[in-house]
Amino acid sequence: MRLQTLSEARWILTFFALLAVAASFFALWLSFFFLLLFLCTVAFFRDPERMVPADPSLVVAAADGTVIDIVELDESEVLKTKTRRVGIFLSIFDVHTNRAPIDGRIVYRQHRVGLCLDARRPDCSEKNESITWAFENPRVTVVVRQI
Repeated sequence: MRLQTLSEARWILTFFALLAVAASFFALWLSFFFLLLFLCTVAFFRDPERMVPADPSLVVAAADGTVIDIVELDESEVLKTKTRRVGIFLSIFDVHTNRAPIDGRIVYRQHRVGLCLDARRPDCSEKNESITWAFENPRVTVVVRQI
């Protein structure tokens, strides 16, 4: 497992560790509760190694999770053409690390400020904070939006 993503949680992990130690002086059950929160945070921020396909023409999923929809739409931000969108929902048990779906270079990156609505809401992709990347290689351009 890579530790780069886990290091982003260092303040949360430090907070839960200190609470677990402090709580051990008052109530052991409370210390175990904060230890459980610490372990859940480690699980949430995990970043396991992934096998990279040998075939460079393959497109892989940018995230772990469940495919919830595949729709044709007009992509107006980057490609400005009709394209196919694959929506992937991440539960709290899925790895929350996005990866490049193709071998290539980043040609576009845009952060959009927004709300923090429940990811299961149909309007969350238009209203929530997001970041969009476009990856390009000689064969294809792939747009990834993390919401």
